[in-house]
Amino acid sequence: MDSLMTTGNEYRAVFENTGTATIIVEADTTIALANGTFTGLSGYGKEEIEGKKSWTEFILKDDLDRMLTYHHMRRNDPQGAPRNYEVRFICRDGTVRNTYVTVDMIPSSPKSVLSFMDITDLKKAEQRVRHMNEELEERVTERTAQLQAANKELEAFSYSVSHDLRTPLITIEGFSRLLLKKHAGHLDPDGLRLLDAISQAARQMGQLINDLLMLSHLKKEEFTLLEVDMGELARTTFAELKAITPDRDIDFVLADMPPAFGDRLMIHQVYTNLLSNAIKFSRTKKHAVIEVGGFRRAEANVYYVKDNGVGFDMHYADRLFGVFQRLHSQDEFEGTGVGLAIVKRIITRLGGKVWALGKGGEGATFFFTLPFDGQGNLNRDDALKA
Repeated sequence: MDSLMTTGNEYRAVFENTGTATIIVEADTTIALANGTFTGLSGYGKEEIEGKKSWTEFILKDDLDRMLTYHHMRRNDPQGAPRNYEVRFICRDGTVRNTYVTVDMIPSSPKSVLSFMDITDLKKAEQRVRHMNEELEERVTERTAQLQAANKELEAFSYSVSHDLRTPLITIEGFSRLLLKKHAGHLDPDGLRLLDAISQAARQMGQLINDLLMLSHLKKEEFTLLEVDMGELARTTFAELKAITPDRDIDFVLADMPPAFGDRLMIHQVYTNLLSNAIKFSRTKKHAVIEVGGFRRAEANVYYVKDNGVGFDMHYADRLFGVFQRLHSQDEFEGTGVGLAIVKRIITRLGGKVWALGKGGEGATFFFTLPFDGQGNLNRDDALKA
């Protein structure tokens, strides 16, 4: 007998101290027992609830019919209706709280157990998150519209550059050649030098226009992802460039390298820009050495173009891949300051990364990664450990 009483007291203690507002109700909806959490939620004392109030008094009318239907269905078929659902709970002071109710039938008894979890604060938090998401979507829509407008302006600018600026440049260069052809005999050495400077400046501006157009078109240019023989592509690209400077003494070293997964035309442009730089910045060396190779690491392949040229100060390495960022003057080495920015944009679009290592007077090495399966990317630190 004492054991039964002890067990009953334990169950009562659990019932009273549970963090969920719980009541035991009769078949006629009268509340037989209410724990302290329920009285705290409702605002009524135990003496005002137990045996005196129906649980239906605490449910908002719009939710009551549904809850009564579910309650009746669970009594007749426990599997025939939801055990948990949301209802709005009316407190003594008229406040309406959002609750999550759990309904359990007591076996072999007309009584049932109703537990109410107050989720008002959670619902408010959900609403705040929903509102924030809606605001975010509005901002994204607004930013997207702004970006589209900016892209249209960029396209219009590119069209203007392509047509309006090319025409006067072609005119300048054409008349310079014509002047040199027909009137060279009337010009002194200083005049010929000035005329040649005009022609060179026009060609330089033309190349800058071409590079800027390529840089802008890379944002939207479609590409085809296929396996690329990187060794063959590097060899072919170097041969094309070497033909332009046949008098240079360049030792071209082609190391083994794995095939890559990317767009052949775009990668050809990457090699063209990197090898052009290697040839240009190594011309101060009587015997230039340019090495191209690659290796597999982590989830991507690493490729490099190395030269023994003038190199650069690593303090300025982050500037190398920016537009118009030059570490050498135009008088020292010709160029537009866009080539490496094109390299970075192409490699980024193909899912890779690009960086460089160098030292003043001791050459430079430019690295880039490409996925070998169309998906992988490589962490820069992993590559540096190779």
